[in-house]
Amino acid sequence: MFFLGFIACMIVGAVKLYHLYSGDPTILVTDSPYFYIALTTMIIGTQLFVAGFVGELISRNAEGRNNYQIEKEI
Repeated sequence: MFFLGFIACMIVGAVKLYHLYSGDPTILVTDSPYFYIALTTMIIGTQLFVAGFVGELISRNAEGRNNYQIEKEI
């Protein structure tokens, strides 16, 4: 999700640069709602990554993680 937001920010920036070089009147990047959507997507993607990473760390360090019950030995 972070990568999707990053690509969207790159597109918003590319459109801004295209309008600047072609001489068209442009608005500020921060006036575009697509910029805020892309920024929010990047933030949510980062939060999801960190939540998954912390969850993985917690599950790896659990006390009863490798508590196997052997029914019979061969």
